[in-house]
Amino acid sequence: MTDFQSFRNAVLEDGELQEQFMSIIHTENTNDSGMGDGIATLAKNHGYTITSDELYAHQDFLGQDGDLTDFELELISGGQRQGATS
Repeated sequence: MTDFQSFRNAVLEDGELQEQFMSIIHTENTNDSGMGDGIATLAKNHGYTITSDELYAHQDFLGQDGDLTDFELELISGGQRQGATS
């Protein structure tokens, strides 16, 4: 299993890691910049070696195991959690 796949699995299984991942996505979207470096740094901080190029090469990672997870659905919906209020 590659570090990318291992990191993906770790994110899908860890709510805190999902929050950090989503924070990077929201920050990078707000700043209108690429999120590859931020996610690569997050992965590195958790012991995985992933480059931003590798992340972009795997943009189709959603639903790789069949059905989408709740987290993957959240990514698609733009990070809006069900039941969240503004």
